[in-house]
Amino acid sequence: MYSFVRENGTATYRDDRENVSISAPAANCLGLIEIREPPVLSWPEDFRAAFARPQGTPSLRRLAQGAKNVAVIVSDSTRGVPTSAVIPMVLEELAAAGITPKGVTFVVATGVHRPATCEEIREIVGSDLADEVDVINHDPWAREKLTWLGETSYGTPVEINKTVFEADLRIIIGKVEPHEFAGFSGGRKSILPGVASERAIQFNHRPEMLLSSHACPGQLERNPIHLDMVEAAEMLGVQFTVNLVLNQAGEPIGIFTGALQDAHQAAVRFMRTFCQVSLKEPPDVVVTTPGWPLNIDFYQSIKPLIALAPVMAAGGALVLYSSCRDGLGTKDMLVPFAGARTTEDVVGHLRTNYKIQMDHALLLAKILQKEIHVIVAAPSVDSAVLGKMFLTAAPTPQEALQRAMEMVRKPKPSILFFPQPQRALTVLK
Repeated sequence: MYSFVRENGTATYRDDRENVSISAPAANCLGLIEIREPPVLSWPEDFRAAFARPQGTPSLRRLAQGAKNVAVIVSDSTRGVPTSAVIPMVLEELAAAGITPKGVTFVVATGVHRPATCEEIREIVGSDLADEVDVINHDPWAREKLTWLGETSYGTPVEINKTVFEADLRIIIGKVEPHEFAGFSGGRKSILPGVASERAIQFNHRPEMLLSSHACPGQLERNPIHLDMVEAAEMLGVQFTVNLVLNQAGEPIGIFTGALQDAHQAAVRFMRTFCQVSLKEPPDVVVTTPGWPLNIDFYQSIKPLIALAPVMAAGGALVLYSSCRDGLGTKDMLVPFAGARTTEDVVGHLRTNYKIQMDHALLLAKILQKEIHVIVAAPSVDSAVLGKMFLTAAPTPQEALQRAMEMVRKPKPSILFFPQPQRALTVLK
C-alpha cells in the first residue's frame, strides 16, 4: 500500500490507495515508518477459536440461553470494522441457544456521526443478511428513543438507546486501536459514545476532560474519559463483546471475545506488543495521511496530526493529505475558529461555548499552540475553510511538502514519511 524508494539522489514515496506520489531529495529523507504487524488471521478457524475461548465469561451460546431479544451493537463506516466476517459466528452461537435472526436487532453505533446509508449498512452486516435482519441507526438526539440510567461519578448523564437497553442480551462488535483521547478505541466506546445521547457524549468529551494530561493515545490509567465510558457501559450491562485488531490494510490480525473489560484489555495488551514506534529525534517535516476509512472527511482525518504532535519540535511542519470525500464532516468543528485571531481565542470559545464535534477543534488548537506548522492537501475541503483554522492549504501533496520545507527554514530539513500514525504509539527515545 505504501512504498519508499531511493534512486539517483531522489526519494519517492508512494500511496497506492490514495494514488499519491511524492518526491524529495534522498539526503533529506529519514525514510518510511511502517509498523511490523502480526500475520492475518485465518478465517474461520481463528474466529471460531476466539468464540470457543472467551475472556472472563461463559460462551455466547450459554449466555444467550433464555434470551428473547438480542441487540448487537456494530460500528459505523468511519471505523472500517470487518463486521460482516464476525456476524455469522455471532448468529451461529445464538442459533445454538435457539435464537433466530428474527430475534436480533443490529444497532449502528453512530454516536453523533451521520446515519449509515443503505449501502454502508449492506457492507456492515453483509449483503446476504442485509435484507433478512433488522438494522437501525442510533439517533443521539431523539429523546423518545433513549432511556435514562443515571449519572456517572464524573457527572455524565447516561442516556442510552432504548432498543439496546430493552434487549435481554447485548453484544458489541468493534475494533481496538490507539485513540486520540480515550487511550484506545473499542469495548466501552460502543456504548459511550456509540449508542449514548448527544448530551452524554458532549459531557464525556467536554474540554476539561479533553485537556487532562491523561486523555491521550495509549493511556487508560487515570484517563477520565476512558473511566467515565467504562462506568456508563457497566451501568447498562454488556454481556458479550468481540474486539478486533486490524492491520494497515484493514485485515483482522487479532480477535478477543468475552466480558467487556477482560476482552478489551486482552486486545490492548496484544496491540502494545507491536504498535510502539521510537524516534531518535524530532523530525523537521512529517508527511502523513489517515488512510482508509478515516479519509472520509477532515474531522476524522486530523487524527494523524494528534498522534504526531507530541514528537514534533516547535517550528516543525506536518504535511497532511487526505481525499476527504465528505468534506469537512461537521460544521461544528469550524465554529470555534470564526472570528478568532489566535488559537487562544479558539480555546477560550470552546471553554464557554462547547458543543459535541468541537472536540477535534480543541485538539487541533492544542497542536497549533505548540508552534507546529500544518499544511493540508485535501481536494474536497475549501482552502478558505482550512485558512480559517490556521492551516495552510496546498493543491497537491507534493506542493504541500515543498511549502513545509520552506516554512521550517533550515538548509537541509529532515523529512519522515509516516502514514496512519494514529495506529501507533510514537515516542522519542
